[in-house]
Amino acid sequence: MGALLLSELKKINSQLIKEVRGRGLFVGIEIEKGAGIAVNANHLSGKFLKHGILTKSAREQTLRLTPPLIITEAQVMQVVEVAQEAIGDIERLNYDIMIGFRQDSSP
Repeated sequence: MGALLLSELKKINSQLIKEVRGRGLFVGIEIEKGAGIAVNANHLSGKFLKHGILTKSAREQTLRLTPPLIITEAQVMQVVEVAQEAIGDIERLNYDIMIGFRQDSSP
């Protein structure tokens, strides 16, 4: 199931995702850092939680997924769907934050 989870998460196309890596069911999603990026792994973790999936930020920019060893294929696909929604949510959040910064900094 770990290979399926990793391969499906790697298919998610987002400019906020720097890398998806892991071994077995221990998977990390790393968020880009730098200009134009105002969100971090804590933001993504909160979005996963709103969808009922517990995660942990391993570092400021890395989210850790550690599902139970008895996870089924259907549950893996559910996690992937939630990941797509959560990443979409933080893309919108990042945009909103960056627009807010630009509006605040304009004369």
